[in-house]
Amino acid sequence: MYPVRRSVRCAAISCAWALAALLSAAPAFAQEELLQELKTISSVRLEGYRQLSEKALRRVMKTRRPSIWPWRETQVLRFDYLRADILALQQLYRRYGFLDAEIAYQVASVRNRDQVSVAFAIREGERSDVRAVRFTGMTAFSEKDVARKLWARRGRPFDPAYVQLDTLRVSELYQEKGYLPQVAGGFARDPGDSLKITVSYDIVEGDRYRVGDVAIGGQDRVKERLVAREIVLPRGSFYQRSRVERSQERLYQSGLFRQVQIELLPDSTRTLMHFDFRVRERRPRWVDAGIGSGTEERFRLVGEWGHRNLLGQGLQGALSSRLTFYADGKFQRWRAETSLLEPWFLRSRTRAQITPYYERYDDRADPTWVVHQEFAGVHFQLRRELTRFTRVSLTQENLFANQKFEPANPEVPLPDSIIVILERDVVPNYTTHRLVLGFERDLRDNPFSPTRGSTTAISVQVAGGPFKGTSSFRKGQMSASWYTPLPNGWTLATRALAGIIDPYGPRPEFSPSAVVDSEVARVPLEDRFRIGGVNSIRSYDENSIPASGGLAVLKGGVELRIPTSARVPFLGTLGFEAYADAGNVWARPQYVRWRHFSQVDDADPNTVRYVAGLGPRIDLPVGPLRLDVTWRWHPTPSHPIFQFAIGPSF
Repeated sequence: MYPVRRSVRCAAISCAWALAALLSAAPAFAQEELLQELKTISSVRLEGYRQLSEKALRRVMKTRRPSIWPWRETQVLRFDYLRADILALQQLYRRYGFLDAEIAYQVASVRNRDQVSVAFAIREGERSDVRAVRFTGMTAFSEKDVARKLWARRGRPFDPAYVQLDTLRVSELYQEKGYLPQVAGGFARDPGDSLKITVSYDIVEGDRYRVGDVAIGGQDRVKERLVAREIVLPRGSFYQRSRVERSQERLYQSGLFRQVQIELLPDSTRTLMHFDFRVRERRPRWVDAGIGSGTEERFRLVGEWGHRNLLGQGLQGALSSRLTFYADGKFQRWRAETSLLEPWFLRSRTRAQITPYYERYDDRADPTWVVHQEFAGVHFQLRRELTRFTRVSLTQENLFANQKFEPANPEVPLPDSIIVILERDVVPNYTTHRLVLGFERDLRDNPFSPTRGSTTAISVQVAGGPFKGTSSFRKGQMSASWYTPLPNGWTLATRALAGIIDPYGPRPEFSPSAVVDSEVARVPLEDRFRIGGVNSIRSYDENSIPASGGLAVLKGGVELRIPTSARVPFLGTLGFEAYADAGNVWARPQYVRWRHFSQVDDADPNTVRYVAGLGPRIDLPVGPLRLDVTWRWHPTPSHPIFQFAIGPSF
């Protein structure tokens, strides 16, 4: 009996030890990881990759190599990061068709006991391709037409995410024709070749819906008709998803609402699609004020008051004022204006705006004199959107001006000959009446800090002639900018501008012809081409090329914008930019010659200027804060010149 009890006791003790070992295995492993995570990473290696680049792999990883810069944060070993990196790398390989890719990590000790090395072993496997794309239940579309619009195409490396994306795309295509389909996507390996994938989509089309009732609610001060006129869902027409999205965009663009929600209510018995629009109004009045500073406008004070729904008719009115001073504290500009906007002129979605204004401006671009200018005028503008990204405008402008020339340095008076010309020939009071036709196309992804897209602006104007006035000229100008994203996350931005002015008719003088070209003098100073400044040819003062202006302009620029992950406390993300600007203004179009682009003659005003520079930028919500360091390298090299500004150069 005793031996039996002893055997049972030994067996119980053995079981207890085994159970304790099992229970303590996971905590022991966790404790070992915790001890390891107190160490830093000395190196991170990737082994076995062939099809994808090392840069692409490291871009999706959380575990980073130690930086060569001493101010960067030390990389600490984290096992949760390692496990996340395995999933991220596998997902990346699956995107490129490597469905069987396997990744494992290994942590090894190094000579320094406080550090470890990390290695990721990658077995890529073979790439899988799409062999065929099949549809079942499709009658509303041609299979060939739909297949061309899908991500999953025959011969393309297979990505499982294609199935989900294409399911949504097929559904969107059907919703553009009034259907509410049920789309199920799937894929299968070929039994004879596991690297060949067949993608299939099962579609239940259902009935075709027409637009039914449109209910509007949530508004208080805004009348229902102001909401209804922005909705492009005519009753009885076939339901289209794009029209619903466009209606929502137009309600936001009206400026009357801060939130727009649309609920779709299908009625399957009558195949009607009803809509419930719920809006939340913005406050009708607003007041804005701000203080700013720039290279030329050393101090800038702005203020604005506005109303979004005057008289409850959807009219928008605003009163604004702007006061600026030069770097030396001297007065630069004061402008006050009021505007009234009718978004639906003559019951069409044409924006009509009237803007009377008053402005005083001291033009100090010319070192010889200061031009004290006083303007009063009114603009009438009609603007129409052709598409979501394209608009045209027609503007009739009326300007009543007064100008006075005084020496820039009171201690150095103007020569008597110049004073005689100013008093005898130069027009002190004048009027300009013009008609301007404009075209704009904006495809940028972000107006403050674009990374892709383009902009185009073209304007043609006629002043004087049939519109009367003191000045008579024709002016054309075209500008364009392009933004190209690079594979490493950088952005390449380029721009070009060209313009020409042709005076005609009477020959008044708006500047002394003894100093300014006689043809240039026929055009008011504010209408001539002048370049230079932080958003033009950098390192030059604002409007200093040339200070007297000209009738032909060519300008171009290229800028490489480099983002980083570093953040500046309380401001934003730090980045850098490297750029080059080139351009010039000629007194007359016929003075433009090919040799001006390469000649080295600083005394010739026709010589094209070239500058290059770089600098940091901090991305703020209103645009980048830039510090540009620029060198002039043609026609005459110069020392570095510092300028700062808020907002992109273009």
